[in-house]
Amino acid sequence: MTKRKSISVWIETAGARTLAALTAVFSLFLSLVSLLHTTLVDNVREGEGSTGVVAIREHIESVSYLDDSFLLNLLLLAVSLFCCFLLIRRVRSADPKVCALLLSGFTFLLGLLWVLTSQTAPTEDSYTVTSAAREFAQNDFSAFETKRYFQNYSFQLGYVFFNEIIIRFVSLFAPGVNLLYLQVLNAFFLALTYFFLVRINALLFADPRVTVLTAVLLGISAAPVISCSFVYGILPGLAFASGALCFALRYLKGGPLRYGILSAVFIALAVMIKSNFFIWLVALLLLFLVLFFKRRKFFADGAVLLLALILSLSVQPAVKGMYEKRSGIDLGEKIPYVSWFAMGLSESDLAPGWYTPSYTIGNFERNGRDPVLAAASSRETIRERLAAFLASPRYANNFFYQKTVSQWNDPAYQSIWNNIVRGQYAPKVQPAKWVCGEGKEAVTGYMDLTVQLTFFAFAAGCLLSLKKREILTLSLPLVVLGGFLYHLIGEGKSQYILPYYILMCAFAAYGLVTLFDRIRAKRPAPVPAPDGASASGDPRDKKE
Repeated sequence: MTKRKSISVWIETAGARTLAALTAVFSLFLSLVSLLHTTLVDNVREGEGSTGVVAIREHIESVSYLDDSFLLNLLLLAVSLFCCFLLIRRVRSADPKVCALLLSGFTFLLGLLWVLTSQTAPTEDSYTVTSAAREFAQNDFSAFETKRYFQNYSFQLGYVFFNEIIIRFVSLFAPGVNLLYLQVLNAFFLALTYFFLVRINALLFADPRVTVLTAVLLGISAAPVISCSFVYGILPGLAFASGALCFALRYLKGGPLRYGILSAVFIALAVMIKSNFFIWLVALLLLFLVLFFKRRKFFADGAVLLLALILSLSVQPAVKGMYEKRSGIDLGEKIPYVSWFAMGLSESDLAPGWYTPSYTIGNFERNGRDPVLAAASSRETIRERLAAFLASPRYANNFFYQKTVSQWNDPAYQSIWNNIVRGQYAPKVQPAKWVCGEGKEAVTGYMDLTVQLTFFAFAAGCLLSLKKREILTLSLPLVVLGGFLYHLIGEGKSQYILPYYILMCAFAAYGLVTLFDRIRAKRPAPVPAPDGASASGDPRDKKE
């Protein structure tokens, strides 16, 4: 082995093991917390109080922390693991394409059923961006003059542009209809995400048991399907980001250059739709950089990296410039990004680090809408918050504990809440009526069980990867770790965690299969029967 190759292998091994260790720490924490407590986001009206141990505020978006029965959760987790192990034992072969297509079809039909029975209409920010897209499709830019929403949040224009394209196309065939079809498209994008994730696991692990279990764990997850009615760019962005990761992995595992180019284009589209997908861009860049010298395809890999950076960093400014040109209105400077970190490190009436406009819009207005002054003020706020954390470690511990569990330990990830508090195109019918009414507690309890299984299996997969040398097999935990770190200091909100939970479901399949193999390997060898059959009596246990 040459010295250069030895160094590149060491870099990859160190990166893989460090990544596995970091993700194991935070996922073990999440697994333990999920067995002890549950976080709920609900509409708690004034005077009603809360059954929670801690209720942040009686508010339309109230965050409560509830105590669980640890022993009962442990028992249910054991039952869930037993069921998964039975399935793993029975799987012998699986066609990844068939699994991906079946899961995608099943998911789309469930999402379609939910959208049509929930009849949820956009409100608040989702209404602002969708109504603007409809107006812009008719070349009506009055929204730029009547409100400052897009001056403050110009990063939302990428999703507006995405919706405008769709609305223009649909208007050719069905002008004047409501925007329910955007929710139907959410179901399609969720199905597409699942397709990519099954293909990713098949590519990385080449184990039919992992492939099948990936489809099962994603298929039994209720929160993503219920979130199809929330039009805010999370699911379309996730589909493009998952596609970007899938194409990048195919390229990095020896595929042609076109997969690298597709990856760069897809991640740029994800960033255009939702700026949070910059986290995925950083993860992709890290994968490329760790493997840069090992692969020794300097020109091709460098070109893909450069393309991804140029497209992703320029797409939102380009969309903003396009709208300024079309409308003839200068949207001015946006709120500096550092203000979101100042908010994420500060107290809130909702939960620590959740949205509080005084740190973003308020700070921007107080500084005369000057981004330089606003950024300086936000940096000063960050310094003050860090000083407060250093002065009182107990306070810092409570702050970051509550902030973390308020986001990650909400098993519904605000999916049901979004369908309750928003407007309606028509009254809900079954099954959405039951889920948002009498069945809310039962469905949330079911979600809690799936979250506990996912967190435990994800943590097991990370722990059992501590000796891994290939960084690509830890691609999904890399993105999840990026999301964890970002939302630890950035804006907190449990609905933003949904994409990372979906990735955790996919990697949890690998964790369960690996855990099953480790347990089985430690079992005593069966005593051979006289006729050569296995001692267990199961012909599948007979050595070939």
